[in-house]
Amino acid sequence: MDKPFLLDFDASPNAVLEPDHEELHYHFPDKLLFAFITPEAIAAFLKKYPYCEIGVFECFEGKTKVYEVQLGQEKIAFCQAKIGAAAATQLLDWLISYGVKQILAIGSAGAITAIPENYFLVPTKAIRDEGTSFHYALPADFIDLRSNFLTKVEHLMAETGFKVKEIMTWTTDGFFRETANKVKKFRKLGASCVEMECAAMAACTQFRQVEFAQILFTADSLSDIEQHEDRGWGMGAHEQALELAAAILDKI
Repeated sequence: MDKPFLLDFDASPNAVLEPDHEELHYHFPDKLLFAFITPEAIAAFLKKYPYCEIGVFECFEGKTKVYEVQLGQEKIAFCQAKIGAAAATQLLDWLISYGVKQILAIGSAGAITAIPENYFLVPTKAIRDEGTSFHYALPADFIDLRSNFLTKVEHLMAETGFKVKEIMTWTTDGFFRETANKVKKFRKLGASCVEMECAAMAACTQFRQVEFAQILFTADSLSDIEQHEDRGWGMGAHEQALELAAAILDKI
């Protein structure tokens, strides 16, 4: 029996449609803050720093603006990320094609163990329960996020006063298919939380040979498989996460 198409990885560096096929005259800063954050938190963040619009990613759902933000002596690219592995990675691959080389992503995750809301986590390994990563890396159950860049992020995170809690995350495409059996299975494997993009972004950045790390903060909870808890969906951590990521990128 033939293996599923998803497991037939093609390592060719070239695609029929390349991320920079539009040949736009963009050249983004090396450092990118890729934020799975509300528009309100992004607007509040931009009020604190000098910034300008330096690019636009366009698709049928609208335009995603890319900003250049001045952090002290450092200029970074700043962009609201898109939800889901496929959409987030499409945008990220496009940003990389126009010059981004160091990516720090921030976003929320559902706790599948007993972790308080708005608690910051650093994924060092991701379960590949989505499809996008399989287009960027050989088939495997996990992807390893550990790197010199991640170590630097952790050191700066600690210097800023945050406890560094390394975890494994479970990346899924199926937001409404996080079943009790899956929660138990991946918790047993060592996962502490669930989200929808990390494994795919890690695979993409490794394929493109650029640096990547992600900081997650806990939102809802699936730790009690009998009763999902919305809690506050992690909204209380959005602005704090942005400031933490900005402080790290300013110094890294």
